Amino acid sequence: MHVPPCDARPCGACPLCDARFRSAPEMDFQMPTHDATSNRRAFLASSLAVASASITSSARAAIVSAESASVVAAVHDLMRVRIEIDVKGNVRVSDNALASKETRQTFPIKSEAVLDYEERYLKPKDATESSEIVAAERYYHTATNQSVLNKTSTDQDLRESMRHAIVRRESLPETIYSADSFFTHGELSLLKSPVSSVSVNRFLPGESVIQGDRYELDSDALCSVLNLTSVDSGRVESEVTEVSADTVRFKLEGDIEGSVDGVGTRLRLIGKMTFDRREKTCTWLALAIHETREISRAVPGFDVSATIRMVRRPMPQPVALPAQPAVIDFDRSPPGERLYVELQSRQLGVGAMMDRKWRMISDAPGSAVMRMIDNELSIAQCNLRPLVQLPEGKQWTVEAFEAAVRQTLGDKLTQVIEGDQRVSAQGLRVLRVVADGETQGVPIRWIMMHFSDDDGNRVQATFTMSADKVEAFAGNDAQLADSLRFLEKADIHDGKPGDEKSLAGETDAQPEIAGRSAPHDAETTSSSDLR
Repeated sequence: MHVPPCDARPCGACPLCDARFRSAPEMDFQMPTHDATSNRRAFLASSLAVASASITSSARAAIVSAESASVVAAVHDLMRVRIEIDVKGNVRVSDNALASKETRQTFPIKSEAVLDYEERYLKPKDATESSEIVAAERYYHTATNQSVLNKTSTDQDLRESMRHAIVRRESLPETIYSADSFFTHGELSLLKSPVSSVSVNRFLPGESVIQGDRYELDSDALCSVLNLTSVDSGRVESEVTEVSADTVRFKLEGDIEGSVDGVGTRLRLIGKMTFDRREKTCTWLALAIHETREISRAVPGFDVSATIRMVRRPMPQPVALPAQPAVIDFDRSPPGERLYVELQSRQLGVGAMMDRKWRMISDAPGSAVMRMIDNELSIAQCNLRPLVQLPEGKQWTVEAFEAAVRQTLGDKLTQVIEGDQRVSAQGLRVLRVVADGETQGVPIRWIMMHFSDDDGNRVQATFTMSADKVEAFAGNDAQLADSLRFLEKADIHDGKPGDEKSLAGETDAQPEIAGRSAPHDAETTSSSDLR
């Protein structure tokens, strides 16, 4: 939705305009307000008049400081941050995001999220005061979201065991992980903020200013603060609206087009910012953002208006963070072994620990679909199907499983590469068959896996990928084989499981060929999914 620029008066129809004129954001956080000087020449004239009346040197200093101020941020290693995010708008989905990003359905969404955390900044040993902060350690006191998507209400909270986190910002959007455990995709989405408290000082001019000064924010600063991968066009300008003895206030406004992990996005923003001259840092930021994000192959698109309010203050010492800072190897990327996520199909009653490139695209009775997406490139798809329980004491053999695979693939099969069996780290019996074939003239690799336990519970996983994606797939089936487990019975759906005739019923649904795709609704359950 295009939002036309508003004039100096509230138009009554634009959500950004309403947010702009609704109330002074400082009042929301009970921050002190100051009367702005309306005319710089009049102010200078009055200053000279007062000076001629032989005022004291301290009063003269106060006048000078109110007219001109250095806006250079100091280094604070420890901050307390609170962010409130209100979102309203529409989620946009296509019939098949792999084949077309054309919107077929829209669903209204409304959400309110709160993040409250203490944050310690981490730097390499050779870093200087001017070096950009590329890592932080956080403890989340609060991380909650209440949302309504298409009349379905969802509450998202952060598990107590996941409140300590590491943030890496060598590449954007920033990467969040736990040094001790593993987030779910829902928790990662919850922690994704539209603005970064780590880099908010990059919106400051870094020099002395007077009221009325204007400057343009560079694309690197916009990427860093707004957590974007790139800014391709547009302009955001900042204006100094007030200089007092204690604070310098700014107004931000502009439009940009950019991307997040290869997905195009357009933003129009209006905001206010406060620089605390005593603490020498940005302590308050409020933004009204209208964002239109394209539909991606992993998550839906959206057209939303968001109001973000951030308060941050230096802390003398940590409250919940460990006394000793986390140790980061800045010469290496974030550790791959910490970047797995917990994926669950509650309908099928199974869960697994997988690479973050995997998303649970669909979770319906009788079938769940996971998809591996790397920077908008579809690598592979995994279809999960429950199978009827076998009689007690009976197990399938790898030979029987291979025969079933051959029968299911039929004319599509070129050759069976290998077949094996093992007991997984979760204690499940795993049968695995790798086969090559062809669908619609395109070479295909299938990896079919049969999981069973001593209670007769069974599920099949079918990986499908084009032959040229096998290297990028990088053996993700081994990760599934060792991490898949059956969930508690209370989480298993009451639908009808598949039978042997539908053993590999989705094998011809190669993501980039047949183009069958499930709706994305289940993926968008919190406002943080919109960032």
